[in-house]
Amino acid sequence: MYADVAQSIAAAIAEIGGIEVEHPQGKQELGAMMARLQVIQARFNQELDLLGEQAEWDRFTMAFFGETNAGKSTLIESLRILFREDSRQQLLQAQGHDLDRYEQALADHAATLRDGLGRLYAQYGAELTELHQRAEALARILGREDRARRRRMQWRAAALGACAGAALCAAVFWLLGR
Repeated sequence: MYADVAQSIAAAIAEIGGIEVEHPQGKQELGAMMARLQVIQARFNQELDLLGEQAEWDRFTMAFFGETNAGKSTLIESLRILFREDSRQQLLQAQGHDLDRYEQALADHAATLRDGLGRLYAQYGAELTELHQRAEALARILGREDRARRRRMQWRAAALGACAGAALCAAVFWLLGR
């Protein structure tokens, strides 16, 4: 296991070393990064050698502790993926197929929802158009009724005025005839 970790670090350094940069300042930064990584690799290799010499068991065990939501499980899962643990790789492959199935189901559901909303929008649109037409018809009816009521009120006022005028004339003639 120790050798695998050392090889992974060496491979990462080799990949970073393969990066080509044209800019002089970029080359300088990349060189500084490589130098720092090589120092870290050398120190890590020394510590691994020391662990290998002092190991009492064939299996290396680590413990992680910390506060809730500190990322312990995320770190452990990342290490399982990085070191290609067989059970984790099988789980990732199995879930990869599930992910494809879920994505397709989600796309199908979204299409169904989009179609349903389109039909609902068309239905409400038709109903709103019908309501608008009915409101316009009602406004025309109310306008006709208002004009008819005003004409009736004018005729009543004219008739009342005529009656009042006739009564006034009769009263005047009565008073004069006395």
